[in-house]
Amino acid sequence: MQSVFKNIATCIVCFVVICIVVSLLFTKQVVDLQTGRTTIPLHTQPISAQSEYIPWYAFLLADQRFLQVNEDTHVLLRRSQTEATSASVKHVMTRVFSSPVLLLLVMVMLILTLTRLRELRLQHTRSKALTDIDRDLKDIISGLEIDYKALPIGGTVAQISHAVHAIASNIQRIKINTDSHVFQDKLTKLIDRHAYIEHISNELAMAEQQQSKCGLLFIDLDGFKQVNDSFGHSFGDEILIQVAERLCQVVRQYQLQALHAVHGLDQNLSRLGGDEFSIFIPDLKDTGFCTEVAQTILGEIERDFVLGNKLVKISASIGIAVYPDSAATPNALLQMSDVAMYRAKTDGRGIFRVYSPEMGNKIRRYHYLLEELRLAIASQNFHLSFQPIVHVEDCSIDYFEALARWHHPIEGLIPPSEFIPIAEESNLILDLGDWILLESCRQMSAWHNAGMKRVRISVNVSGIQLKHRAIFDWVMAALEKTGLPPTSLMLEITESTLITASNEIIAQLERCRSAGVTIAIDDFGTGFSSLSTLADLPIDVIKIDKLFISQAKDNPKYYKILNSISELGTQLDLKIVAEGVEQVDQFELVKQMGIRCVQGYLVSRPETSSRVGNKVLKSNMNHIASTGTSVWLPESSN
Repeated sequence: MQSVFKNIATCIVCFVVICIVVSLLFTKQVVDLQTGRTTIPLHTQPISAQSEYIPWYAFLLADQRFLQVNEDTHVLLRRSQTEATSASVKHVMTRVFSSPVLLLLVMVMLILTLTRLRELRLQHTRSKALTDIDRDLKDIISGLEIDYKALPIGGTVAQISHAVHAIASNIQRIKINTDSHVFQDKLTKLIDRHAYIEHISNELAMAEQQQSKCGLLFIDLDGFKQVNDSFGHSFGDEILIQVAERLCQVVRQYQLQALHAVHGLDQNLSRLGGDEFSIFIPDLKDTGFCTEVAQTILGEIERDFVLGNKLVKISASIGIAVYPDSAATPNALLQMSDVAMYRAKTDGRGIFRVYSPEMGNKIRRYHYLLEELRLAIASQNFHLSFQPIVHVEDCSIDYFEALARWHHPIEGLIPPSEFIPIAEESNLILDLGDWILLESCRQMSAWHNAGMKRVRISVNVSGIQLKHRAIFDWVMAALEKTGLPPTSLMLEITESTLITASNEIIAQLERCRSAGVTIAIDDFGTGFSSLSTLADLPIDVIKIDKLFISQAKDNPKYYKILNSISELGTQLDLKIVAEGVEQVDQFELVKQMGIRCVQGYLVSRPETSSRVGNKVLKSNMNHIASTGTSVWLPESSN
């Protein structure tokens, strides 16, 4: 507002100055005309004919008298007793406005005006910039949650100064909050992996100077994936939060806290990611202290987790590494504890293991095979073997199980028990499983066209494949591509995988059954399925785990369980297959129990497709043509 008044006053002053100059120049021109120093057309008339006139601008031209001559305004120059001499105001004004003085004055005024306008423009730009800065500062203050009130009076500069002062007063709190957000896991409020490794690096540097030991615990939850799949990720997140709280209690119990000086977060406890946590133990006097802490953690994790109206049980596997015995750098120490944790999982879960060099050899072997497996899958360096499953009455072939074999160019034959778990953990089982299904259907299609209409091919399907493949579309695409009827295919799924399958996967399997594909539950008896669960599963075949077959003769409990499973299959109208039959007395035992199909080395080891063709097709074509199957006599009968 002050600027507006100032601008108006400046304009008024300029106008007054111009008016004064015009008045003075007009007076000078009149004097020059009176004294004859300049000439313009003059008009003389009798005094009796003159008529005085007062124009609107008379107040600007002081001491001048004006006449009205022939409807034109004249200024009076001189007057006698008989006549008056005057000049036209227009002519005089023409002289005035063409005066160099006035032109110079106007030019100066114009320059001053333009300069003033430029200043005003710059002032407006600065004012707008200050306003924007003030607005941005207020937005920053709002984002930083600072208790701030604007000044009741004062300009923009004063408001900016007040806002900057408010931010400066809260800078320490802002720094703490910022550090917390940068280094803190958003879900559990523990420090993240990056901050944790940085802290370990500093601690190991101190330990090296002091010649002391440190311990590191790598904690991985067992069964957490099943919680996520069964109850959803929100339940899984709540589990992680409760686990973090219990670990905090353990850290406080053993006085292991190391609070950061700025943000106050405990640096000895971290969530590394997913369901992985870690605890660092500085200045370790006795390595047995690590195992004591680990045992306490296992007990805490095994306590029930309350989620709404549900009780959830999980466990943890813990790997322990010691500095400098296991490793000398933070990342290596973390890696070695990870290796020990995987050993704990391999040895049974819900336990801890301390790193040893032997474990390092195993992990190196794991990574070596992983890379070799990638190359083998890319080059399809696998082949299939086929093991027959026969009826106990006449040894007629019920189906063949397709088994993947990997003959490494250097290592030789690598057993499936070694490379299949690696393929599943790395998801390479997806590409490998695609090849196995397609190749199995292709081979069975050839045998089907050769006359084995009643024989099926069985393909093992892992939980990873069930999760990442749309099973129905995946199976139907392979059948369509190879021309194999759905009734000639069977899918084998382990008991532990089936009982944790989602409703969507169960629905996909039901669609496969409706299309004619047979579903078998493999390794039955090793999982935890109840009879009611078994009745609800979309299965046609139960394959009894070989453990029951090998123990049934000498252990009455296993005998009773085996007999119960056989009766259960009869009641549920399910086909029962006994796996791992290797001796004649085992063959006779399962036959006596009413189990109709057997699989094992007594009947045959897995054979190549060419061996199957030579044994089955070449010598039994008439039998195949009439029955749609063939006979495979046990090895001892060949």
